[in-house]
Amino acid sequence: MFRKKDLIADPDGLEIGATGPGQLQFVVNAEGRKVSVELTTEENRWLAGALIHWADSSETNPLN
Repeated sequence: MFRKKDLIADPDGLEIGATGPGQLQFVVNAEGRKVSVELTTEENRWLAGALIHWADSSETNPLN
């Protein structure tokens, strides 16, 4: 019924660091609120591949 406002973050509010063997954590600070996402090695490889694919596609097709 009522849509909540999306929080906005920028790269200055992003922290990335290892939390243990095979674990990497992203912390997003958006308008004073923090969200943590902990990813395994396999999940990080998938995310890296997805980001590279998006960047490559964006360079060749500026409408993406």
